[in-house]
Amino acid sequence: MEFEYIPKTHADQRFVYIKEVDKFYSFVEEFNIVGVRWSEPRMISSSYLLRLLEEGSSSKARGYGMNVYGDDEHSNDMAEFYSHLLDHGAMWKLKNGNVICTAMPYGRPDGIRENFYRMINKFNYPETIKLQFLDDRYRYRPNGDCMIMIYSDVSQEDFDPSISDAEIYKKAMQHSASALRHTQTTKNTFIRDRYVSEYAKRRAKGYCQLCGEPAPFFDYNGRPFLETHHVIWLADGGEDSINNTVALCPNCHRKMHILNLDEDVQTLLQVIDSMR
Repeated sequence: MEFEYIPKTHADQRFVYIKEVDKFYSFVEEFNIVGVRWSEPRMISSSYLLRLLEEGSSSKARGYGMNVYGDDEHSNDMAEFYSHLLDHGAMWKLKNGNVICTAMPYGRPDGIRENFYRMINKFNYPETIKLQFLDDRYRYRPNGDCMIMIYSDVSQEDFDPSISDAEIYKKAMQHSASALRHTQTTKNTFIRDRYVSEYAKRRAKGYCQLCGEPAPFFDYNGRPFLETHHVIWLADGGEDSINNTVALCPNCHRKMHILNLDEDVQTLLQVIDSMR
């Protein structure tokens, strides 16, 4: 993806989208932004958006030469999320090469969060993709009811997956909390704790807690590959705690996010209850 250079002054004379230049430069300076791609992710694929957020501006589009809507930069993947989540969107390149996405959708915060998690579930995005509501001091154009940022959060640097089961359990207990947290930098953002996730996987002892089958393969570290699932979804008020998480094989995890059958939910709740 090509990003346009942002001049140090008079950006409003170069970009028609900017109505309040002071707010624009507050945003650019505080987030260390050096480039912009306007009106995205309206026409890129869901997989390319994920790669940009995770890998940064060096990530390349794929599938050139294919027919219409067949390559990463010409896709209708995100169309259903445009008006309620990605309206007035833009992709931003930071000085360190990372990429973030902003948008200015119309609607109440609860509805915007609902559409964000619907997008996460539909495209099976990892737990590191986050939503943040930005302060109005950055809103450089009047469109939308608020300004949001979508980004990849890989900042939990204190996580140590090599510690003992007993220590994992201790930390998971300490970190278990309501999934809806309020901090100075993140308002109404769902944050998943890696210790809680790790404990859920270890507790399963290599077996999917829905179908009961062994993990389908082992990862590069020789560990059974399972995925953490919140039985009561975070968007529905579920907690990010050891009492609301299970470990599932990828197939069952996808099944829960597509069907979420009540009998499966009850089975998983019983599994958790039996392990307390």
